[in-house]
Amino acid sequence: MASKVNRGRGTLGRLANNDAAAKSLEASLQNLEAVTARIRSGEGSLGKLLNDDALSRSLTSTTANLDAITGRLNRGEGTLGQLMTNDQLFMRLNSMTDRVDKLMASLQQGDGTAGQLLHDKQLYENMNGAVGELRSLLKAIQADPKKFLNLRVSIF
Repeated sequence: MASKVNRGRGTLGRLANNDAAAKSLEASLQNLEAVTARIRSGEGSLGKLLNDDALSRSLTSTTANLDAITGRLNRGEGTLGQLMTNDQLFMRLNSMTDRVDKLMASLQQGDGTAGQLLHDKQLYENMNGAVGELRSLLKAIQADPKKFLNLRVSIF
């Protein structure tokens, strides 16, 4: 084995006979030491995770909450759990989505009053004008109700 090392064979042989490889390994070890020193001192996310009990407890709590949530979902609890596990609910939502799609297609084609309002500018303007006139009438009634209301009381 010593002869292989002396001839530069294998990893140890290359390190023993190649200064560049040895220096590169030495630099890597120094970098590793610097990184571990920073982690031990609590720097960076990993350092905080390893040294800060509050962060560690928070992460543990978050993980426990995620486990609880996924457990509830898998058991079909809650709306999302029901959606994931209840085929009838899925079918109802799917059916409702189909109906909404048909309604939207009908509106886009101009069917019905609402469809006409979306597509017929003249109808829209007429409706808008009628609403404006109705507002004016209501303001006039509020301003002078006697003008619009005529009460007659008669006995026999």
